[in-house]
Amino acid sequence: MNKLNYRKKTDTSNVIEQKENFIEESEENSKEKRPLNLILNDQNRLLSCLILFRIINAIFTKTYFNPDEYWQSVEVAHYLVFGYGYLTWEWKEKIRSIAHPLLFATLYKNLAILGLDKGNLFIYAPRIFQAVFAGIGDLYTYKLAKKLFNESTANWTLFCSIVSWFNFFCSIRMLSNSIETVLTTVALYYWPWPSFSNFMSWNDRIKALRISLTLAAICCILRPTNVIVWGFLGIQLLWKTREHLISIILNTLFITIIAISTIVLVDYTFYGEIVFVPINFLYVNVIQSISLFYGSHPWHWYLSQGIPFITTTLLPFILKGIYDIYNDKKFPSYHHQSVKTLIWLIILMIFSYSLLSHKEFRFIYPLLPIMIICAGYCLREISLKYQKKMSRIIVISLIITNIPLAFYANFIHQRGVVDVMNYLRNEARSEKVHEIGFLMPCNSTPFYSNFHFNLSMWYLTCDPPLMSKEIDIENYVDEADQFYNNPHEFLKTYFEPINSTSSSTDLNLRKWPNYLIMFEALLPDLNLFLEKLDYRECARFFNSHFIDDWRRRGDVIAFCKN
Repeated sequence: MNKLNYRKKTDTSNVIEQKENFIEESEENSKEKRPLNLILNDQNRLLSCLILFRIINAIFTKTYFNPDEYWQSVEVAHYLVFGYGYLTWEWKEKIRSIAHPLLFATLYKNLAILGLDKGNLFIYAPRIFQAVFAGIGDLYTYKLAKKLFNESTANWTLFCSIVSWFNFFCSIRMLSNSIETVLTTVALYYWPWPSFSNFMSWNDRIKALRISLTLAAICCILRPTNVIVWGFLGIQLLWKTREHLISIILNTLFITIIAISTIVLVDYTFYGEIVFVPINFLYVNVIQSISLFYGSHPWHWYLSQGIPFITTTLLPFILKGIYDIYNDKKFPSYHHQSVKTLIWLIILMIFSYSLLSHKEFRFIYPLLPIMIICAGYCLREISLKYQKKMSRIIVISLIITNIPLAFYANFIHQRGVVDVMNYLRNEARSEKVHEIGFLMPCNSTPFYSNFHFNLSMWYLTCDPPLMSKEIDIENYVDEADQFYNNPHEFLKTYFEPINSTSSSTDLNLRKWPNYLIMFEALLPDLNLFLEKLDYRECARFFNSHFIDDWRRRGDVIAFCKN
């Protein structure tokens, strides 16, 4: 009993001390009446400003990040609405749910009904649509920080979220990871943290749990690996609130059954058969290890490259924030347990993803808002302990290190592969295009979703060796690799002869298109070959100053057949 009273007194004194700090900060801020306070004090105004910022972010993004931002989202949506588009092998193997592309398909359908599917708005619309989600993600990162800490920490968190170069780069992409990040952040805000049980009635907590579980179910539908997040938090919730065990289990089962039934029904309308995509996804990518076909990385990749890359100069403040949270004795215990759980969640996710050989930056994107909150806490502590001059130096340093990187990544690096599609679309409007071929590594450019003309297009495929088929996996070479191993031999084998005066009757041979797209890296090998075929260079687009794949080096060149 004495120990319990001691804890209560300690917690009470901690809360009083924190409130005193908060009052001091509020009094300081009130002395300086800034327009920014008018925005921060009105949630609707703040959300509108954040969405507007992300829409501008989206409009000024001219570059290419990952094939999935087109080929697994808007390309499929284009196929659904307009009847033409390319479905990659994932859709043939039924390892993707139609749920994510369906969002963009709804957008496309509305644009078509309104007659707005002919101009450039059609191309920008999906990214603007995603920008709305990105703005919501910024808001709920701010709200989560405010819930776990205080308004001052939330303000610093919002600054970090806006200034983060990777947020600027990735949040407006049409990736399932981008929406997963937003929905995970919102779900974490509504999650009924066990340590907050004294501040909320059980009825309020169960309502919050239902909202959180619904969003979590959507996350798991979009990205099955997200189940790790909610499995961890769910076990902790059950353990800490055992008196409500039955209620939590029943609500979880109800929402899970509704979610599974809905997604099976939605996917049935697309595939024409009953399919449970998460099982297929895990079987192909994890059990069959098909993801290894697209690259493998060492176990420490997320620690040595992934996290430093997406956080850059925020990383020292993230690490210091985590250290301070664990060692700050003034930190209220009810907040401490919730934030400590989130830190353990980061560790668990990094550990789990590190067990998989195939790794990508975007896979850990849902962890960035949590890390940004830790950075916000650190910056708040620095602003209290040191003079404003120190805070200004940190703000300036974060701006000058993140904004140039964001500008380069969004406006310069790998923009040629997008620019060439804009060029081809304009050429098609002038009725100059009949067929387009891409002699590039697979999925190097957007496709029909950025072209929007029902004309023949082809590219070099890179379908993996699926174990369900009779393929010699050890000696398997995909079409793109066959081409790059010996370009001349490949073209002579699979295309019409150079000196042919009429179209070949062999249907297995590809005809030469009147527009041929390739990277400059191929030019030394194929320049004379293309001249014999009567191709001329008709457009050239800068793509990148550096890139790790030699096949993608140099400009993107469009060749036209005379």
